[in-house]
Amino acid sequence: MRFENRLVLSAMAGINDADFCRNQKAALVILGGFSADKTAMEAAKMAAMRGRKEFIFSEPLDGIEREIKNLKREKFAVNVRSGSLEGYMEVAEIVERYGGILEINAHCRQPEFVSAGCGEWLLFNPEKLLEITREVSKISTTFVKIRGSHPIDYERLASKIFSAGAKAIHIDAMIPNGGCNFSLISRISRYGPVIGNNSFTDIESGEKIIRSGARMASAARAVLKDMKFFEKMLRSGILSQPVEL
Repeated sequence: MRFENRLVLSAMAGINDADFCRNQKAALVILGGFSADKTAMEAAKMAAMRGRKEFIFSEPLDGIEREIKNLKREKFAVNVRSGSLEGYMEVAEIVERYGGILEINAHCRQPEFVSAGCGEWLLFNPEKLLEITREVSKISTTFVKIRGSHPIDYERLASKIFSAGAKAIHIDAMIPNGGCNFSLISRISRYGPVIGNNSFTDIESGEKIIRSGARMASAARAVLKDMKFFEKMLRSGILSQPVEL
């Protein structure tokens, strides 16, 4: 997969719909996070009731496909949470029809999703994450988004995720009290292509993510503060480089 620059718009639940993503200057935009099955959608509804932004669709698969159709971009991914393997596989089939990438969400830490067996619950149940990755990657190009800061062996996990068929790992390399764990990005980059995420707020921080070993750097909240964020990041000779994953 070849991308025209090293920039990625990371998923933001309730925000990253087709309209928001369409004109971003990042080479890869990630729709969602979306809830793909009844279990995950019920979790989304509970999260929304306490004020969290979520995509609520009466028919999850129809809603996801509608956003993909409306996006009208060649390079895109879809971030998905599901309480069942079937949910991931059904979205993978849709994504594959439109030439996109499915991103398994092993990242969301909201309690409603963790209780439903979604998001970072998968980090603590790696055999389930690996099963999902193996089956989904048979259908579509697959990325896995994970969260740092937990007491787990990330290098071992990364090795297994790539062996299961993932083409890239998207790592939120968070440090609990703030900042980006560049060492973690470096370590897991030894095993395969990595998209580095966390504290990417300017050219300097984005370039540091790349120098740490990531192929691409992703941002989310920074874009909410400045809708021309990616346009400004393209002034960097490093971040504007074409890249292959």
